[in-house]
Amino acid sequence: MTQDFAKRHSNVNALGSPLPGWVWFFTGLVAGIFVSFLVYLWKLVPPDPVTTDVREVPKAEPNHVVEEMQYKFYDLFPSSEVPIVEEYNTDGKRIESFSYLLQAGSFRHPNEANELRGQLILLGLDVFLKSIEVDGDTWHRVMVGPFDTDLALNRAQDKLAEAEVETIPLKIRQ
Repeated sequence: MTQDFAKRHSNVNALGSPLPGWVWFFTGLVAGIFVSFLVYLWKLVPPDPVTTDVREVPKAEPNHVVEEMQYKFYDLFPSSEVPIVEEYNTDGKRIESFSYLLQAGSFRHPNEANELRGQLILLGLDVFLKSIEVDGDTWHRVMVGPFDTDLALNRAQDKLAEAEVETIPLKIRQ
């Protein structure tokens, strides 16, 4: 069966029949009324009793005089003295204060120690070399510090751990 494609005689729209205008009007009207009803309900809701207390601003009495606050801090501060607390053992002997050092490496050749020292200086740490004699051999230790607090020590250990440098903490007397 042959068909003539040049002449199309169809009375039906390809998309189907369009909706009449009154359907669109009615849909918009219902949606508008619904939104208006929601706004009405939102405005009609009574306020929460807890928030009503917060929202209300007390009115000042016309004859009420505002008193200026008196600060005693400025008078007390110059005359106050903070005692220095010294730590003592249970025996009653005074505990000496300590600092910490980190040993980042120990080398026989000073060039290797200086190379590690340069890398640690680039990390922003205080680094120095210490040469010691062990069994007739000279060893060059790379030392980081000194650190007065545990916090500073831990921060330095974290930096060195991120740089993959193993350290040994050493406690020294001040």
